Amino acid sequence: MRRALSLIELLIVISLAGIMTALMVNYLNTETLSKENIKLQLQSHFNIITATILQCKDLTNIMPLQNDGSTASSTLLSTLECNTTTPYALDGGKGSFIPPALTGFTEYTATQNSSEFYFSTSVDLNSYNDEVLQEIQTIYSANQYELTSDATTTSLNFYLSR
Repeated sequence: MRRALSLIELLIVISLAGIMTALMVNYLNTETLSKENIKLQLQSHFNIITATILQCKDLTNIMPLQNDGSTASSTLLSTLECNTTTPYALDGGKGSFIPPALTGFTEYTATQNSSEFYFSTSVDLNSYNDEVLQEIQTIYSANQYELTSDATTTSLNFYLSR
């Protein structure tokens, strides 16, 4: 009698575990969670980069420059310098930090055209990360966040001045 009861109990536990797993698969969409994670990481990167660049501008009254003193032109952000009395690179020195790009995104670059300064990254067109960039677009204004696409990639320009 005791063995029969134990087998019935075991069957009930296995059945309940199966039902709970089926319900979790239905209600827990890991793709959505992953997209939210990427969105949060990107927004964090945008905040860090913006703070680093604006701190440099606050200290020097100009945006970061290339190490030869010229303005940024599709230049890797981590190679730019803040032109203070003692110039420092935005690669981790003097408390500044440019985070590495997320997987599937190109490295962050900066460009300055007259009064415009923006940083950029790009992803493969119609990719998972492309969908994330499309979703984030609703958070920012058109003056700050611009997406453009060609045959293979979607590019993001994040403007700090316009």
